[in-house]
Amino acid sequence: MPAALPFPNTTDWPAADRRLPRYLSQDEARRFFEAIQNSRDQALFSLVYLYGLRVGEVPLLQVGDVAFDRQRIIIKRLKHGVWTERPLFSRVAELLQAYFLESPPSGTALFPGNLGPLRKRQIQARFSYYRSAAGLSALHGCHSLRHSIATHLLDAGLPLEFVQDHLGHRDIRSTSIYARITDRRREAVFRSLEESPWIVRP
Repeated sequence: MPAALPFPNTTDWPAADRRLPRYLSQDEARRFFEAIQNSRDQALFSLVYLYGLRVGEVPLLQVGDVAFDRQRIIIKRLKHGVWTERPLFSRVAELLQAYFLESPPSGTALFPGNLGPLRKRQIQARFSYYRSAAGLSALHGCHSLRHSIATHLLDAGLPLEFVQDHLGHRDIRSTSIYARITDRRREAVFRSLEESPWIVRP
């Protein structure tokens, strides 16, 4: 008999915590990024996705947070999250460099608007525009990119603890919700059960 899976009991959680997050499949995420032609927005939403940023964390990013020479970036978290220095994804570095060449930011904000950093509603409006261009469901919001990277990391076989650290969650319960969407070990057990002589095929 297979060992019990690390699947949390959530029946006593508040109803809001029991809802499954809306995320993009890998194919939907590719379609979303293919719909973006603007170099700044390519860099912006790649950062949101690959680092699991909340929309409100984007305005915190400054030009000085990116160190191309060391291939590092400082990620600043809200909701009492820890500010950390992370490796800079090579693709993000390419997109940021293309953005800087085309329209370098004039101030300290990595993604400036007319008055300081781009605001949350401006970022959300851009997401909605590209979401429509990609033919994706209107049920997806910008936060779906954060849900997507969490789900995709688990799809890649990374442990829940890595995803917790990557998203800046202080409580593993906040991360455990993604284990209800994807779990490679659970799927492997189900597939083995399909071949088991002990399970009756109706």
